[in-house]
Amino acid sequence: MASLTIEELEARQSEIKGRLKEIDTEFAGETFPDETRAEWNGLNEEHDRSAEIIGELRARKERVAVLAGSDRHVERPVQPAARLRVGSGVPDDIYAVDEYRNRASNRDDLRSALRSGAKKAVEVAVFPHEQADRAAVQEHLVRLLNTIDGDDGELSRRILQTGSPLYARAFGKALAGAPLTSDEQRALSESSAGGGYAVPFVLDPTIIPTSNGSVNPLRQISRVETITTNEWRGVSSGGITAAYSAEATETTDNAPTLGQPTATPAKAQAFIPFSIEIGQDWGSLQTEMAKLLQAAKDDLEATKFVTGTGTNEPEGLLVGATAVVTSVATSAFAVADVYALADALPNRWQPRASFLGNRAQFTRVRQFDTNGGSNLWARLADRLPDQLIGYPAYQQSTYDTSGTAAGASILTIGDFSNFLIVDRVGLNVELIPHLFGTVANFPTGQRGLYAYWRNTSKVLAWQAFRTLKLG
Repeated sequence: MASLTIEELEARQSEIKGRLKEIDTEFAGETFPDETRAEWNGLNEEHDRSAEIIGELRARKERVAVLAGSDRHVERPVQPAARLRVGSGVPDDIYAVDEYRNRASNRDDLRSALRSGAKKAVEVAVFPHEQADRAAVQEHLVRLLNTIDGDDGELSRRILQTGSPLYARAFGKALAGAPLTSDEQRALSESSAGGGYAVPFVLDPTIIPTSNGSVNPLRQISRVETITTNEWRGVSSGGITAAYSAEATETTDNAPTLGQPTATPAKAQAFIPFSIEIGQDWGSLQTEMAKLLQAAKDDLEATKFVTGTGTNEPEGLLVGATAVVTSVATSAFAVADVYALADALPNRWQPRASFLGNRAQFTRVRQFDTNGGSNLWARLADRLPDQLIGYPAYQQSTYDTSGTAAGASILTIGDFSNFLIVDRVGLNVELIPHLFGTVANFPTGQRGLYAYWRNTSKVLAWQAFRTLKLG
């Protein structure tokens, strides 16, 4: 325990307080069973040990501050030990959102305090998803808090409301159909959204970066924006023209034509059935739920980010990037097509361009030359090439696999910073308490989670892409 920071110790104390209050409510007017008494005593002992350590650490910090002041011959009053830093507005219980309002003197102070509290919650969070790199996830969340959290602190509030140990217990018990204490009911109601429950932020794939890049690399190579509002608004430009001129002459008008693209996230949804027995084991269910939601989200996006129509779903790359290069031969993919495709991309977009296609097409590329890859200017390494004629090559599972079907779009080259993916923060779920069979309409012993979130995609500049289509 001594190796923890003051903030981590205080967060643990808040968790202990919540659990002690929960136990007291559950056994009001009754004696504790032996197991519960042991837990009660152990939590109280841990709380007292933490308090001693916090006091020691604060006393050391104050002593160092006093000595530093005396070294500079400046008299500094010794500040009393306090668990709230002056001016921080962050309460003892960092998850108590109402307390932030009570401590803030104005809107700016409230927003700053909520953000500080949310960052502390991120510091002590544990992320159940097996692909979640804790340091990378924490860095990502802090960046979101610094860049997209609006004036009302929506992201900060969501992290604080859904990140507390009390909320995690309440969420798990709700899924298991177990009775809730009054505190747990209040915690869930404060984060409810349209009748559903907000998923604890440590499980939320709309803000936790655990996407499987081998299925859908577009998130790795495209422009990804996260918003807390209902619409993304941006600015695009075809570029400006530079020119030389003689000394002391009037400049020309090189003003660019600015576009104002917008993107409105569409609702995506998934349904997860689970047995009552699994629901009673919240530890196992939360890890499994994180994997299932991310896998379903990846599979859906892999398709819609490529072929989505843009109506009640994302606009796919092949729909928005309309510039097409037709293969030289009819219903055939040849080495000349690779060069023709790359040459068709305007010079402006070539420095940051990449290829995107199905693994099957890159496998065919390997077979174009059996004499060392000289036709492609590079020897192709084991497995699939990382580069194709000098451009990075990425596999997209939902691209066409055909090498002979007329009209098939098989390969795209372009600057993918001009393909936009927009995520609206927040995944919510609604619990279906009982699922029924289709034979006699009797219960099956299962529950269900109806999950929904919002995102979209679109091409910002169609000129930045060229797609090879078989003639």
